[in-house]
Amino acid sequence: MMAPSTFSLRATLFAGFLAPALALAQDDAQPVDLFPPTGGMWLPSQIPELEAQLRDLGLEIDPQELADPTSNTLNAIVSLDGCSGSFVSDNGLIITNHHCVESYLSFMTEQDKAALKEQNEARDKEGLPPIEADVDYMRDGYDYRKGGERFTGPESRVFITFEQTDITKRMKEGLELIVDPLERYNELEKREKAVLKEAESDPSIRAEVRSFFRGETFILIRKRKLKDLRMVYAPPKAVGYFGGDERNWEFPRHVGDFAFLRVYTGPDGESADHANENVPYKPKHTIPIAQGDGGLEPDDLVLVAGYPGRTNRATTFAEAQDTVGRTMPFNVAYLGDLRDVFRELESRNQELATKTQPPLFGIENYLKNNREALQILEGIGYLKRKEQLEKDLLAWTKADPARAAKYAPILDAMDEIQKRYEKNWKKRVFTRGLFHGYFNGIFNAAMTLTRVAKEKDKPDADRLPAFQEREYENIGDTLRQMQGLYARDIAVEVSTHFLMRLLETEGDNPPFIVSLLGEDLAAAPDAGKIKAKMQAILDATTLEDPETRLSLFKDASYDDLKANKDPLIQLALAAEPAILKNEEHSKAQSGEMLLVAPLYIEVLRDFLKSRRQVMAPDANSTLRVTFGKVGGYVKQEGDRIKRVPAFTNMRQLVEDEHQPGKKDFELPPRWLSAYERAKTKGFGPYGERFFGGLPLNYLANLDTTGGNSGSAALNARGELVGLLFDGNTDSLYGDYVFDANVRSILLDTRYALWVLDEIEGLTDLLNEMGVMPALSKGKK
Repeated sequence: MMAPSTFSLRATLFAGFLAPALALAQDDAQPVDLFPPTGGMWLPSQIPELEAQLRDLGLEIDPQELADPTSNTLNAIVSLDGCSGSFVSDNGLIITNHHCVESYLSFMTEQDKAALKEQNEARDKEGLPPIEADVDYMRDGYDYRKGGERFTGPESRVFITFEQTDITKRMKEGLELIVDPLERYNELEKREKAVLKEAESDPSIRAEVRSFFRGETFILIRKRKLKDLRMVYAPPKAVGYFGGDERNWEFPRHVGDFAFLRVYTGPDGESADHANENVPYKPKHTIPIAQGDGGLEPDDLVLVAGYPGRTNRATTFAEAQDTVGRTMPFNVAYLGDLRDVFRELESRNQELATKTQPPLFGIENYLKNNREALQILEGIGYLKRKEQLEKDLLAWTKADPARAAKYAPILDAMDEIQKRYEKNWKKRVFTRGLFHGYFNGIFNAAMTLTRVAKEKDKPDADRLPAFQEREYENIGDTLRQMQGLYARDIAVEVSTHFLMRLLETEGDNPPFIVSLLGEDLAAAPDAGKIKAKMQAILDATTLEDPETRLSLFKDASYDDLKANKDPLIQLALAAEPAILKNEEHSKAQSGEMLLVAPLYIEVLRDFLKSRRQVMAPDANSTLRVTFGKVGGYVKQEGDRIKRVPAFTNMRQLVEDEHQPGKKDFELPPRWLSAYERAKTKGFGPYGERFFGGLPLNYLANLDTTGGNSGSAALNARGELVGLLFDGNTDSLYGDYVFDANVRSILLDTRYALWVLDEIEGLTDLLNEMGVMPALSKGKK
């Protein structure tokens, strides 16, 4: 499954450019048409250029609905800060993927376990027996009728884009006059901070400045921020993650990857913190649910709107060589080792199994992505084709003297910059991992407290962007919610792992290593001794208490922390200069690329235009639209041809895939009973029109990536017909190139509606979405 992009392992390790015109299935010697297929995660502003193609594919709605972020369609698309979703009722009901709400379900589970523990401690004092309860909402799912609509945690957010403004001139003017690359980057950062201060005119607005086309264009994006997000319904994990990691990135699939949330505001309709008196948000626009003949069939147009995370396509040949030869093999080893650490922790007890589940899901997802993408890229001759494309680009460039004078030196300049900044790169990666919040929350908390306190001594405008006052709310929420995934055993093992990898890697160790471990242990690393040191630090730290973390965040100065005897705080103080140095190294490299990468994009765009191709920018977690057709595919596998159908169905799920006793392949009894009833009475209005079967998942040649999880899939009339949740095996290389075999995997909303109606009896949710219940009378 496409992991939520909040878990930015790709960004943690390395990170790009979407040039859908690099469709490697095409003949480089001939001009090619835009379709089929070149993909593209298109900016809304680019949709008018594509109107003719959309009309040819069957689009019935006004293309302006896809071109304006405030339109009836796009204004109903939301970011869940790592996943996507969409409003499906005028009472703030949101539909998204099940795997996008796992961290929310984990938070709710931990809250209830803590409350039960407190209750049983009180009962014990009164001489009463404990209350026995096995609470696990990730395993069992959640139904609001049994506990109300539950708050999903202080870090959860809903963002609605309402304005996009090109500010390229303001951001870039005069940067070429600054000689030092770090100073150049810092000036860009200073301008960004000034823009954001102006743009965030009230606390409910979150603004961001995004770079497109490798620094060629800068756009200011303003979003409405809503903070009281609550869980309404999620199916059991046996449904929402059916097939588990074994079927991840595979098709056929039979996954009920959907869930419902609701966002609330204060009684005045304004964004507010979670409170009992809050009321459901009233969105300006919602996505209508397809009913009757609105369901999809093969060859139908399907559109997806969401917030894709990151792609890496319009790279130079040298950059592509680096990705395939260095970055991806390293990622496979890095993630494989980390997976082993978390799997061992998972096996120890149920508490650790619950707490390790979200990071383990992300690690396994990205591991499989990198491992199989690397194999496929080698198999399709990716580098040879990139090399040929670059030769053609250079030949075209040099054919015009003026063009050659401006652009011919650019490729060599970019390659030289990249190589110059590679030294000690592995040390930087492992140092970052040691303090990474998703892997090691308490070390991250210590570093965050240290950096906040240090930056407090500066005027807010001069602080590093991540530690300005505009970030304080998010920082506080992270420090608080960290508790849901924290366990001392996890911190000990993960810290030991990263320190061992750091010490075993060639290069110069950051200075804090000797002060932490001593010269002898740093020179001859011993996992047992390092683990003992980590255990001692974590046994002694006060940062396991959330109130202590929040108090230090609010009140502690840098001098206060230096005087604090907490060993984890002292470690963070010692390591902070190394973290800052690594960041400045990256900024200096970006500062150099600011002057050359946009020129590469200029010439690449003109070259592609000469081939009648349109270029979409790299995915960067901003609102995008992609479109394609529903359909399976044919693929050569050895001596045989594999024919992959477009749809899967309920019969296959129960009769072919359900395997009693096998982890991730055993359906809940309620699903089996519902299928038996359907064999007699059918699936009602949710069955497909030819044979009456219930569609579950389907394929479409859409261009998507992580962050698109939960994105609304729309038919030609702009009605909701599915949720994007994954891609086929060929899509694993989709972050680098899009070709004819790439398919996205989507949930068919007819399955979700049937579950709500036939199995759960959630008639009120159906009515709220404008769907007339047909099979139930409100089962409880």
